[in-house]
Amino acid sequence: MTTKNNHPKAATVSFRQCLQGSWGDRILLLFLLAGIILLWFQISQTLAQGAPTAYVYHGETLLAKYPLPDDEHIIHVAAQGEIGISDIEISQQGIRFDSSPCSTHHCTLSGTKKYTGSVIACVPNHIMVVIRGSDEKDDKTITFDAISE
Repeated sequence: MTTKNNHPKAATVSFRQCLQGSWGDRILLLFLLAGIILLWFQISQTLAQGAPTAYVYHGETLLAKYPLPDDEHIIHVAAQGEIGISDIEISQQGIRFDSSPCSTHHCTLSGTKKYTGSVIACVPNHIMVVIRGSDEKDDKTITFDAISE
């Protein structure tokens, strides 16, 4: 069948027709879904072990790791990246980029991250900071964050 402009007509497919397949396809789909769910629980369990700690990376290389302070103490980390030094501030409130040599400054504008699983990164400078661990009082607030909330 063709339409007025000689283009083939799109066939309408129902949802039930999309689900048709062999028993092997259905079993494979079930195993994949179960694997994804198990992997999700494994990742959340791995991130929630120990005291909240900030891990500073340059690419895949671990530059430093600092526990989040309980008091008003502020830790400044100077991380050497691809285009210069990024200043990272680690405090009781969380982690944030204080300054960075990149031109866009998305990292400094993204604010403070304080929850387990939070990630903050300066992509042009190849610097990334991840918070891992758990805080007993915030154990239920584990969130996964790509780059900004």
